[in-house]
Amino acid sequence: MNARMSESFEAIDRTAREEDVPDPFRAIVRAGWTSEGDALLLSALHFGYSGTPLPEFGDVIHYEASVNGRGMMDYDIPESDPERHKTLLRRSLGYACTALLEVPGNCPWPMFGYISLSEGGLEDDLLTAHVTFCSARPGLPPYVDDMDSYKHEALLEVSQDDAKALLRKSGAQSR
Repeated sequence: MNARMSESFEAIDRTAREEDVPDPFRAIVRAGWTSEGDALLLSALHFGYSGTPLPEFGDVIHYEASVNGRGMMDYDIPESDPERHKTLLRRSLGYACTALLEVPGNCPWPMFGYISLSEGGLEDDLLTAHVTFCSARPGLPPYVDDMDSYKHEALLEVSQDDAKALLRKSGAQSR
Protein backbone atom coordinates (compact mmCIF):
# COMPACT_ATOMS: atom_id res chain seq x y z
CA MET A 1 0.00 0.00 0.00
CA ASN A 2 1.49 3.33 -0.89
CA ALA A 3 2.00 5.96 1.81
CA ARG A 4 -0.65 8.29 0.38
CA MET A 5 -3.39 5.67 0.75
CA SER A 6 -2.43 4.44 4.21
CA GLU A 7 -2.13 8.02 5.44
CA SER A 8 -5.62 8.71 4.11
CA PHE A 9 -7.22 6.53 6.76
CA GLU A 10 -5.08 8.08 9.47
CA ALA A 11 -5.88 11.62 8.32
CA ILE A 12 -9.66 11.47 8.59
CA ASP A 13 -11.73 12.19 11.63
CA ARG A 14 -13.12 8.78 12.58
CA THR A 15 -16.67 9.93 13.16
CA ALA A 16 -19.53 9.09 10.86
CA ARG A 17 -22.34 11.44 9.94
CA GLU A 18 -25.40 10.55 7.94
CA GLU A 19 -25.29 13.96 6.28
CA ASP A 20 -21.99 12.98 4.59
CA VAL A 21 -23.77 10.12 2.79
CA PRO A 22 -24.89 11.00 -0.78
CA ASP A 23 -28.65 10.75 -1.35
CA PRO A 24 -28.49 7.68 -3.64
CA PHE A 25 -26.65 5.77 -0.89
CA ARG A 26 -29.11 6.97 1.75
CA ALA A 27 -31.86 5.51 -0.44
CA ILE A 28 -30.05 2.16 -0.46
CA VAL A 29 -29.97 2.18 3.35
CA ARG A 30 -33.64 3.23 3.60
CA ALA A 31 -34.66 0.28 1.39
CA GLY A 32 -33.34 -2.01 4.14
CA TRP A 33 -31.95 -5.51 4.15
CA THR A 34 -33.33 -8.74 2.74
CA SER A 35 -32.34 -12.39 2.84
CA GLU A 36 -31.66 -14.79 0.00
CA GLY A 37 -31.01 -18.21 1.45
CA ASP A 38 -28.45 -17.56 4.19
CA ALA A 39 -27.18 -14.33 2.58
CA LEU A 40 -28.03 -10.92 4.04
CA LEU A 41 -28.26 -8.35 1.27
CA LEU A 42 -29.10 -4.70 0.88
CA SER A 43 -32.53 -4.84 -0.75
CA ALA A 44 -31.94 -2.10 -3.32
CA LEU A 45 -28.66 -3.68 -4.47
CA HIS A 46 -30.06 -7.21 -4.53
CA PHE A 47 -32.90 -6.05 -6.78
CA GLY A 48 -30.42 -4.81 -9.40
CA TYR A 49 -27.83 -7.58 -9.07
CA SER A 50 -27.21 -9.59 -12.22
CA GLY A 51 -24.00 -11.43 -11.38
CA THR A 52 -23.33 -15.02 -10.39
CA PRO A 53 -26.28 -16.48 -8.45
CA LEU A 54 -25.86 -17.71 -4.88
CA PRO A 55 -26.02 -21.46 -5.68
CA GLU A 56 -23.06 -21.08 -8.06
CA PHE A 57 -21.01 -18.86 -5.75
CA GLY A 58 -18.07 -20.22 -3.76
CA ASP A 59 -19.52 -19.21 -0.39
CA VAL A 60 -22.20 -17.01 1.09
CA ILE A 61 -19.75 -14.43 2.50
CA HIS A 62 -18.28 -13.59 -0.90
CA TYR A 63 -21.75 -13.59 -2.44
CA GLU A 64 -22.84 -10.98 0.12
CA ALA A 65 -19.74 -8.90 -0.61
CA SER A 66 -20.38 -9.10 -4.35
CA VAL A 67 -24.04 -8.09 -4.18
CA ASN A 68 -23.57 -5.47 -1.44
CA GLY A 69 -20.52 -3.74 -2.92
CA ARG A 70 -20.56 -0.37 -4.68
CA GLY A 71 -18.10 2.32 -5.64
CA MET A 72 -18.65 5.52 -3.70
CA MET A 73 -20.06 8.44 -5.65
CA ASP A 74 -17.25 10.79 -6.61
CA TYR A 75 -18.19 12.52 -9.87
CA ASP A 76 -18.85 15.75 -7.98
CA ILE A 77 -15.38 15.82 -6.37
CA PRO A 78 -12.72 17.39 -8.60
CA GLU A 79 -9.85 15.04 -9.39
CA SER A 80 -7.38 17.69 -8.29
CA ASP A 81 -9.14 18.46 -4.99
CA PRO A 82 -6.56 18.04 -2.22
CA GLU A 83 -9.39 16.93 0.09
CA ARG A 84 -10.71 14.26 -2.33
CA HIS A 85 -9.55 11.33 -0.20
CA LYS A 86 -11.08 12.81 2.95
CA THR A 87 -14.42 13.45 1.25
CA LEU A 88 -14.53 9.93 -0.21
CA LEU A 89 -13.70 8.38 3.13
CA ARG A 90 -16.21 10.50 5.08
CA ARG A 91 -18.93 9.51 2.61
CA SER A 92 -17.91 5.85 2.72
CA LEU A 93 -17.66 5.72 6.50
CA GLY A 94 -21.04 7.44 6.90
CA TYR A 95 -22.63 5.00 4.45
CA ALA A 96 -21.04 1.96 6.07
CA CYS A 97 -22.14 2.98 9.54
CA THR A 98 -25.71 3.92 8.64
CA ALA A 99 -26.16 0.64 6.72
CA LEU A 100 -24.69 -1.47 9.52
CA LEU A 101 -27.03 0.12 12.05
CA GLU A 102 -29.99 -0.99 9.93
CA VAL A 103 -29.02 -4.68 9.94
CA PRO A 104 -32.01 -6.59 11.32
CA GLY A 105 -31.68 -7.45 14.99
CA ASN A 106 -32.43 -11.10 14.32
CA CYS A 107 -29.40 -11.56 12.07
CA PRO A 108 -27.55 -14.58 13.50
CA TRP A 109 -24.11 -13.44 12.29
CA PRO A 110 -22.16 -10.24 12.77
CA MET A 111 -22.07 -8.02 9.69
CA PHE A 112 -19.07 -5.93 8.68
CA GLY A 113 -18.51 -3.06 6.29
CA TYR A 114 -15.32 -2.86 4.25
CA ILE A 115 -14.11 0.45 2.87
CA SER A 116 -11.29 0.44 0.37
CA LEU A 117 -9.43 3.34 -1.12
CA SER A 118 -7.42 2.69 -4.25
CA GLU A 119 -6.13 4.33 -7.37
CA GLY A 120 -8.34 3.77 -10.39
CA GLY A 121 -9.53 5.60 -13.45
CA LEU A 122 -8.16 5.35 -16.95
CA GLU A 123 -4.59 6.00 -15.86
CA ASP A 124 -4.80 4.38 -12.39
CA ASP A 125 -4.08 7.76 -10.89
CA LEU A 126 -7.51 8.74 -9.54
CA LEU A 127 -8.38 7.98 -5.94
CA THR A 128 -11.61 6.00 -5.70
CA ALA A 129 -13.47 4.37 -2.82
CA HIS A 130 -15.52 1.19 -2.62
CA VAL A 131 -17.80 -0.05 0.18
CA THR A 132 -19.17 -3.54 0.69
CA PHE A 133 -20.86 -5.52 3.45
CA CYS A 134 -20.71 -9.17 4.45
CA SER A 135 -21.05 -11.45 7.43
CA ALA A 136 -18.55 -13.41 9.48
CA ARG A 137 -19.56 -17.04 10.01
CA PRO A 138 -18.10 -19.96 11.89
CA GLY A 139 -16.59 -22.56 9.61
CA LEU A 140 -16.19 -20.19 6.64
CA PRO A 141 -13.07 -18.21 5.76
CA PRO A 142 -13.39 -14.48 6.45
CA TYR A 143 -13.88 -12.01 3.63
CA VAL A 144 -10.45 -10.55 4.38
CA ASP A 145 -7.97 -12.93 5.93
CA ASP A 146 -5.03 -10.56 6.42
CA MET A 147 -5.75 -6.82 6.35
CA ASP A 148 -2.02 -6.03 6.25
CA SER A 149 -1.51 -8.03 3.07
CA TYR A 150 -3.30 -5.42 0.96
CA LYS A 151 -0.52 -3.56 -0.80
CA HIS A 152 -2.35 -1.67 -3.57
CA GLU A 153 -5.23 -0.27 -1.57
CA ALA A 154 -6.07 0.94 1.90
CA LEU A 155 -8.70 -1.20 3.61
CA LEU A 156 -10.81 -0.45 6.67
CA GLU A 157 -13.11 -2.95 8.40
CA VAL A 158 -16.10 -1.53 10.30
CA SER A 159 -18.10 -3.73 12.69
CA GLN A 160 -21.65 -3.09 13.85
CA ASP A 161 -20.24 -2.06 17.24
CA ASP A 162 -17.83 0.34 15.53
CA ALA A 163 -20.77 1.85 13.64
CA LYS A 164 -22.70 2.45 16.87
CA ALA A 165 -19.71 4.13 18.49
CA LEU A 166 -18.78 6.25 15.47
CA LEU A 167 -22.29 7.56 14.90
CA ARG A 168 -22.86 8.13 18.61
CA LYS A 169 -19.68 10.19 18.74
CA SER A 170 -20.74 12.19 15.70
CA GLY A 171 -24.24 12.82 17.07
CA ALA A 172 -22.83 14.06 20.36
CA GLN A 173 -20.49 16.47 18.58
CA SER A 174 -23.14 17.88 16.27
CA ARG A 175 -25.68 18.72 18.99
